[in-house]
Amino acid sequence: MKKKDNLTEQDHANIAKYHQKTLWNEAITMDYLTPQQVAELYHVTESSVYHWIKEGWLEADKIYGKSAKVGRYHISPLVLEEMDRQREQIIEESKRYWMRLYVKLGMKRRN
Repeated sequence: MKKKDNLTEQDHANIAKYHQKTLWNEAITMDYLTPQQVAELYHVTESSVYHWIKEGWLEADKIYGKSAKVGRYHISPLVLEEMDRQREQIIEESKRYWMRLYVKLGMKRRN
């Protein structure tokens, strides 16, 4: 069925999908993210994010509420932005060694 703007319902559905807010777009406008939100962004488990924090791989502030005995972690979107920049650098560096790794893995399969 055509609408006044000559677009089909499927066209409107595609436009709506294109303009949907993503978690990353939301993240950069927030003051902080929770470990659960970071896990969703990077498609990992929440426990992985806690592990990253514990190991010092991911910088996070531990915030205590008025009556809370256990703190909650707040992660700055700027920290994630820096992580993404470093990830791109690591990927570029690793491209130099992919053939060696491919051959090594290929050799193991032949044995």
